[in-house]
Amino acid sequence: MNIATSSPAAPMLRDGVEKIVGMDGLSLLHDTANGTYHRVGDVASVMIDLFDGHRTPEQIASAVNAQKVTPVLVRASQVDALMRGLADQQLLVGGTPGRRRRTGLDRMMPRFIISRSFARILAPVVKTIRPLYRRGPIIAAVIVALVGYVVGLTRVITVGTHPAIGTATLQVAIAALIALPIQLLAILMHESWHGIVCGVHGQPARGLGVAMLFWVVPVAYVDRTDAYRIRERGPRVAIALAGMVNDGWIMGATTIVASVSTGTTRLVATTLMGYQLILLVANLNPLAPSDTVSALEAATGEIDLRGRSRTLVLSTIKRRRLPGYLTALPAPRRIAYMTYGVLSYLFAAWVVLFVVWSFWRSIATAVQGVPS
Repeated sequence: MNIATSSPAAPMLRDGVEKIVGMDGLSLLHDTANGTYHRVGDVASVMIDLFDGHRTPEQIASAVNAQKVTPVLVRASQVDALMRGLADQQLLVGGTPGRRRRTGLDRMMPRFIISRSFARILAPVVKTIRPLYRRGPIIAAVIVALVGYVVGLTRVITVGTHPAIGTATLQVAIAALIALPIQLLAILMHESWHGIVCGVHGQPARGLGVAMLFWVVPVAYVDRTDAYRIRERGPRVAIALAGMVNDGWIMGATTIVASVSTGTTRLVATTLMGYQLILLVANLNPLAPSDTVSALEAATGEIDLRGRSRTLVLSTIKRRRLPGYLTALPAPRRIAYMTYGVLSYLFAAWVVLFVVWSFWRSIATAVQGVPS
C-alpha cells in the first residue's frame, strides 16, 4: 500500500469498499470498483472500523487506545498516515473509483481480458472434479506429474530437442507450425486448471486473459485474484501449482509419443518438448511473475513479493522516502527483499536480451537451414 497525498479530516470508506477477513485470517479491503484487494494490519483494521466520517485522527487514536488492541500507544500521526495511504488508493469518501494503477515493471506487462465468463465455461468441470478433490487423488496426480517431468527432462538431456541431422528446413518449419497450436492448447489447459482448482475452493476465476511480458512475450493467465478470500494457505498453494501439475502430465505424454513415433509425428513431439521446457523454466523462475512466485507468496503469506522488493530497491537508489509498509522491516528481511529486487531487475534485462538474441538466431537458422 503506497502512502502519499492528502486525506480528509474525518475519514470514511467510500461506497464500494468492503472490509473482509481473507488469507491467513488477515483483514483485507476489497475495492469492488476495480476488484483489487488491500492488506491491512490488525491495528489498522481497528482504526478503519472507526472511520465513520465524524471522528478526527485524534479521536480515532484515543478510541483505539481505549480498546487496548496493542500495548504501544497509538498516535494521531499514525492514523493520519493510514488515512493518506487509503486516500492515495482512492478508498476513502471523495476518492474516484478507477482502474488499478500499475507501477514499476508491471507497466511493462499490459493485460488484456479475453473472456470474463471463463468461470461459467469451467463450471461443469469444477462440478465434476469437486467430489474427486481429495488427498489421495491429489497426491496421485502430483506423483504422475513429477514422473512426467523426470522422463521428459531425462529425454531432453540425453536426446535433446533439436531436429536430427539431415532434417530439411521445410520439415522443421512444418513441425513448428503443427506444434504451436498444440502448445497453445496445452497453455490453455494449464491456465484452466488454475481456474478449476480456484472454483473447487469456492472462488471462481474472474476471467481468462493474455499479458505481454515486457511488451514482447505473450503469456496467458487466469485472473484468480479472489483467491485472497481463501483463508488457508494450502488451497492457495494448490491453486498456484495446479497448472504445473497439468504440464507434468502433458510432458510425460509428449515424451512417450516422441519415444515411440517416427517421421513428422516424432519431429512435432520433439519440438513440443522444447516448448514445454521453456514453459517449465518460466513457471519455475522465482524472479518473474511465475507460478513459483505465486506459490511462494501463498506459502509464506507474503503480498506482492516482487513489487515490494523492487519498491525497496528503487526507493534506496533514488533516496525516496519508503512507503509505510516497508519502513519497519527488520534488517534480515530488508536484505532479502533487496537481493530479490536486484535479481528481478537483472532477470528482466536478461529476458529482453535473450528474446533479441533468439529472434536473430531464428532468422539466421531460417536463412542457412539445418546442416546436413
